[in-house]
Amino acid sequence: MALATDAAQAALADAGLDRGAINGVLTSVAFAAPFHRFSVAFSEYFGIAPTFSNTLQVSGATAATMFNMAAAAIAAGLADNVLVLGADSLLTGLSPDLALRSMTESRDQQYEMPFGIPVANTFAMTAHRHMKEFGTTPEQFAKVAVIHREHAMRTPGAQMTTPITVEDVLNSGWVTTPYHKLDCSLISDGAAAFVVSAADRAAAGRSKPVYILGGGECYTHEHIFLMPSLTTTGAVQSSARAYAMAGVAPRDIDVAGVYDCFTGTVVMMLEDLGFCPKGEGGRFVDDRQITYGGSIPINTHGGLLSFAHPGMPGSLLHFLEVVEQLRGRCGERQVAGAELGLVHSLGAGFATQATTILGTEATL
Repeated sequence: MALATDAAQAALADAGLDRGAINGVLTSVAFAAPFHRFSVAFSEYFGIAPTFSNTLQVSGATAATMFNMAAAAIAAGLADNVLVLGADSLLTGLSPDLALRSMTESRDQQYEMPFGIPVANTFAMTAHRHMKEFGTTPEQFAKVAVIHREHAMRTPGAQMTTPITVEDVLNSGWVTTPYHKLDCSLISDGAAAFVVSAADRAAAGRSKPVYILGGGECYTHEHIFLMPSLTTTGAVQSSARAYAMAGVAPRDIDVAGVYDCFTGTVVMMLEDLGFCPKGEGGRFVDDRQITYGGSIPINTHGGLLSFAHPGMPGSLLHFLEVVEQLRGRCGERQVAGAELGLVHSLGAGFATQATTILGTEATL
């Protein structure tokens, strides 16, 4: 709650609003504070009484889903100013045993949890299949972690800033093959919050507004053994809907936040989001197309792999970075001329996918 409050106060200050202006609240759940109605509990703690409120849980896709729902609620007249919020303290609020249990219990209670399959194993299955079908290598996965660490080294407050090499990743010990420790996202405490308003209201605010131009979602399965394809995900559909709504194409995007719970996840998403052809993600990373000077700089803050990963709020940190890039506030990590951004959130072994396209006033 303290992290959530700090983030909410910072978002309100950035928007130039007091808390009384908020009449909508959307939050993710928090493992370390397991209120079934976290949005309601937070509102009580924060001293507000919204007329639109919900706590969403579609795993890692929750972040982009909250933005899509906030925009829809405003368009429908259900709220004027929606606080989009996520907070958790996975590092200090959960013991290792409780953390592992929470990850395991997120799987099916009858067919998966009794056998102890945690989330990491479901994503590892897809990585193995990608290697078999397309020849993707562990070195290419490791390159994702190396580039993310380079980005984190430019980012104040990043959790991990020590330089790493491909060899460091491959020698960091197994978690679940083909993933080593440095192929996997961090465990962190953290929070992020945003105020979503109608465009005319936002334009009168304190900070440069960033506009939600398009959004899309897709939910293909619950159980990993029923995933339609282990190498092509619902991100194809969610991003296609977002691109169509925004009237843009992948080649138009200047900067992206791509959910990076594992290095192989990034490789697959680069393909499914249309940044490179299917099967070419590993080579795309090898050619350094995901950093400055490449086709599409992604996760310029360091992502979940190096900046921070406080659970479901982690993807909100991708939103924060893309918003700051579009506002030109990123200092030495600024992507020159960034006007269009994409954020893609996913979770539950690729079961849940949500995409949001953001733009500056120049893109309207």
